[in-house]
Amino acid sequence: MNEKIKILAKIIIGLILIQGIRIILKFIVFCFVEKTLFIDTIASALIMTVLALIGIMTVKKKGVSLSVFPNRHKIIYAIATVVALVLLISTPFITGEKSLFIVFSLIYSTLITPIFEELIFRGYVWNKLEEKFTRRLTVYIITTLLFAVWHIGYIDSIALRVASNNVPFTMLMKIITGLCFGIVLGAIRCKTKNCYSTILLHGAMNIFGR
Repeated sequence: MNEKIKILAKIIIGLILIQGIRIILKFIVFCFVEKTLFIDTIASALIMTVLALIGIMTVKKKGVSLSVFPNRHKIIYAIATVVALVLLISTPFITGEKSLFIVFSLIYSTLITPIFEELIFRGYVWNKLEEKFTRRLTVYIITTLLFAVWHIGYIDSIALRVASNNVPFTMLMKIITGLCFGIVLGAIRCKTKNCYSTILLHGAMNIFGR
């Protein structure tokens, strides 16, 4: 039990540090440039990309698997990838929203964020929990709950997008949405045993749920 508590505590601290670093780096950025929605989106995307790359290199060095790529049904995954890319590219034309801000926001929410979050939760966190928790259902539940609470860390971006009196309600909805997403994505992770499938689904869900 102590080992289970230890690994869970380490994961929680790690998640807090990631969100904390992300917020601090954005604060530094806004010390030099004007705080706007567009700049916030660009800064968030770049920071997430850098943190993801650092994370990938770190776990690779430690020999920790992220279970990214599937071992079977590769043709199906290739087709799903093409469909997801077509959906991403066609969305601005379907909606008629082709401004630079909208297009970049689409890339950020449907490509960068899903990769960043899925590598963390359905990749690293999932595999680390499986080292100590033998029941997959337990891993599924813990990861889903952590993913829901994780969204509290986006309060910096939420506060920029909504009126101050609406922040608490918006954060609550963000947590509930994260919980619902986590339930679906966790189920897919259980079934496919890789997080590439959840990256694809997460991106597709974000297209309709931005």
